[in-house]
Amino acid sequence: MVIFASMLITGIDKAKNSVCKTSCGYLLGHVNIFQPLNWVFVTTSKIFPIDYVLFLLLVLFLCSSSVVGIATVGIRFLWIKLFGIRKGHTSPQALLMATVMLTLIVLAMNYSIAMMVAPQYATFGPQTYCDRPSRHGGEQPDCSNHKSAIRQCTELADNPIAKEVCTPSVASTFINRITVNFPFFGVVLFWAQFVFLGVYLIVFVTTLFRVPHLDTDQLDADLEEEEEEGLLASTGRRFGATWQDITGKPKPRKPGYGATDVGGSTGGANRVPSDGAGVGDGVEGGAGRDSNW
Repeated sequence: MVIFASMLITGIDKAKNSVCKTSCGYLLGHVNIFQPLNWVFVTTSKIFPIDYVLFLLLVLFLCSSSVVGIATVGIRFLWIKLFGIRKGHTSPQALLMATVMLTLIVLAMNYSIAMMVAPQYATFGPQTYCDRPSRHGGEQPDCSNHKSAIRQCTELADNPIAKEVCTPSVASTFINRITVNFPFFGVVLFWAQFVFLGVYLIVFVTTLFRVPHLDTDQLDADLEEEEEEGLLASTGRRFGATWQDITGKPKPRKPGYGATDVGGSTGGANRVPSDGAGVGDGVEGGAGRDSNW
């Protein structure tokens, strides 16, 4: 709710106090309304590295929320469910579309965090300047005894010293240049934040009053799929079934090579004759064949 309130306050501030409205994509010169998250980040930035840790936690929270949301809702087009995200049962098409959606979510987060969640912190951070005239040309003014003259760096600072001291971040400069050169994208991104807030509010209120129910159809489908996979696995293990599995008779042994294969050679001396001939005849015949070999 804190993130929701911060984005809503910044959106109202941009819509009301933007320096150029639609002609530059609702750029905000400086924060006019108190914004909680922006104040927390700017204040904690004076003590390193508390602001870095808080900012990292914020990004991780938004990313993890996006992943959990996609896994819960699945891949949908409006209210039509295309693919489901389930453990061990996710199709390759669903994984591909989920990856694309996460990439687009990260792209949208770059604008939302820098321009809506914490605009002052993402642009100038804790940078300040002394809003007093300098004693000599090219010399920095001294605010050692005038703490009240210390100002936060903003885009609308009139003091020329601010132009020399305040350095905006690379991310904010990149986004601001895009919105100034292509105002259409800036307007679309700005109003898309209100659409996101409206959808979030509707889903949040619906979740409070909606009783969760168990999807028995999905559970039955998972059980049937697991049963089919078990049958296919057992069939695959018995795919190489032999004649012995079917008739119960031993499998005929293939002829081997050399004298080490007992009973496998056609002319070996240890072969037991099956036609009733004497042992001597068998040995003599074997000896004859051996001598011929």
